Amino acid sequence: MGEARTEHEVHQEHQELVRALADQHALTDVQDHDEGVPDEAFDILMERAQALMAYEQQMPALLAEPQRLRSQKVIFWSWRAQSAVAIALILVFRLLGYSDWWYALVVPHLVATFCGWPLEATVKNHLARRTASIALHAVGALLVLVVLGVLSPWFIVAFLIGWAVVGTAVADGQEAGG
Repeated sequence: MGEARTEHEVHQEHQELVRALADQHALTDVQDHDEGVPDEAFDILMERAQALMAYEQQMPALLAEPQRLRSQKVIFWSWRAQSAVAIALILVFRLLGYSDWWYALVVPHLVATFCGWPLEATVKNHLARRTASIALHAVGALLVLVVLGVLSPWFIVAFLIGWAVVGTAVADGQEAGG
């Protein structure tokens, strides 16, 4: 994609292409009334029309690029932060001598968050992946509260449902984004 442009810049570039096409059309029209359109003028007119059509096909992606970049940052840091939470919990377990039973929740959480590190945001999938990455924080908070005993172990069900939701959102983003 290159550098993200503002919506105003994208529309301004579009208007420049439209003006260039209109100017060439006017020039070609004047020449047509005088002695017929020379091949060069007609070729230039066609090139400008094709450039405009190609730009219009790119416009949705260009307009979505700033949001996609924001989503990429959210995705990048969310999955890494949750990996850090899982590592911190493992260290706390060792230091405080917690039961090894909690590793059954924390280690899969750590592995799953490591698997999320390579996720990329595309124009088509960035919203689904950003939503999943934000929901991942709720799942991580629930994990911390359950394993530290603040919430009842019955909330493990909510934790598992949360992971199912995050996994589904990431998978949907994968299908949409290719």
